[in-house]
Amino acid sequence: MDKHTMHVLKDVSAHKEAIIQKVQQQIQQEPYPSKQLWPYRALAVMMTCSILLFIAWQASKPFDHLTTEILHEEEKQSFTDLFQIEVEGTETTFSQYLQIADELHHRENIKFYEPLQGFEAMQAVATTMGDAVHLIDPKNLPFKSNIQEVYAVTSEMRDGSLQKLFQFTYKEKSLTGVDRQYINFTVTNVDHNPLVNYKFKDSQDFSGEIKNVGLSFMNPLYFRAMTPDKGFAYSYYYYDAAGKRIYQISTRANEFYTYYNGYVYQIGYQLNGDQQEAQEKMVAIAREFIPHINSANAK
Repeated sequence: MDKHTMHVLKDVSAHKEAIIQKVQQQIQQEPYPSKQLWPYRALAVMMTCSILLFIAWQASKPFDHLTTEILHEEEKQSFTDLFQIEVEGTETTFSQYLQIADELHHRENIKFYEPLQGFEAMQAVATTMGDAVHLIDPKNLPFKSNIQEVYAVTSEMRDGSLQKLFQFTYKEKSLTGVDRQYINFTVTNVDHNPLVNYKFKDSQDFSGEIKNVGLSFMNPLYFRAMTPDKGFAYSYYYYDAAGKRIYQISTRANEFYTYYNGYVYQIGYQLNGDQQEAQEKMVAIAREFIPHINSANAK
């Protein structure tokens, strides 16, 4: 027979309030798990939302835009990829004011290439040049450019290395084919700084017509205003698509000239309107186009 222990039950109703208070104190002293876990739960929700937003943003982008980004990151075209068609041409362009300094009027084994059309082509060519140029968006020009094209002319330097001349052209062309306004940015790699030992002598006919507007604190940017009464002309390339030939156009134009980091920069332009205002705008544009150490301060 099982043995059972008998206990006498006590009446605790008199101590009911004290017991309830003691239980409440124990509950309050115990940590509440959810207060420790809520930061982790919030972080998980934020990460999930971020991932979903990124997926939605990628899905909303056109497929061809994504393809273009991938090509730009993974495939940089070379000079030979871009300029594949040689065309006829004989005359070369150079600054008639500074030809004694840079000797760009003496070139050997010259080759002319069919120019590329459009701002995207300009960007592709600029990519092959590293940090040599900073292209100007057509929307930021002082006129409405309906033509953007880039020329390439190669030759040999004195040491036999390849010399490349690029002419980035922005034009406002009329329906009859007349260049109403234009800006030509010509960039040529050289093996020396032509301005190091060059002095503007008072005996030169154009000494008083050239002024230094400054590329930066240390680097000059020479400017020559258009001079209809002088024999010195500005020249640039023009392409005859029908004849597959590049011509040299000689005209009157305003001109900037400088050397920086292995390149000679020549910028010629004709703009309508107030010429002083146009010159001020072009100084800023020239400084933006030519990347240099103090470009942020020079603008």
